[in-house]
Amino acid sequence: MRTFSILSWLAISLFFLTTSPHIEVVQAKGEPCQGGYSDRFCLTGKVENCRKYSLADLQQYPTSSQITVSYYSGKEGLVTKTYIGVPLMDLLNDAVIITDPTRKNDRLRKYVVVRATDCYEVVLSLAELVSDFGHQQVLVAFATGDGQPLDDKEGMARLIVPGDKSGGRSVSNISMIKVRSAP
Repeated sequence: MRTFSILSWLAISLFFLTTSPHIEVVQAKGEPCQGGYSDRFCLTGKVENCRKYSLADLQQYPTSSQITVSYYSGKEGLVTKTYIGVPLMDLLNDAVIITDPTRKNDRLRKYVVVRATDCYEVVLSLAELVSDFGHQQVLVAFATGDGQPLDDKEGMARLIVPGDKSGGRSVSNISMIKVRSAP
């Protein structure tokens, strides 16, 4: 019975997401989706402090973490790798997410879109990241576990989402991290 309820919820959610007039799916004007190496990304959206990050910025960040993840890749099978990077929540805290104090739990309406240079995008809810809800230790990785820079295929920075069984949300060649708000 529970499986049916979850599947029903997913189907209804997908229907409303794809038919809602409030959902905007556009590519920014002039933004190429050619892929390739990213040497910086911008953190923007519903934040007070928009900022561009380079490899040097991430390497000099006051907090960095090391994490080992295992996930299934469609091309490589089971992958286990260790990465060094900055917790995504630290970058978001420094950017200062804008919330509406008149809306109950407004921060729970926020989500983060991470885009690659080829315009591949994934979404994380802010609730997954904040310490009093999911507290997922998502990392913006800039080096391998032995301290070497990521290879050209991964770009200057990539998203690492521990706990995911598949690597689909581990975006390589990050070009943008954008905080948005649900309607």
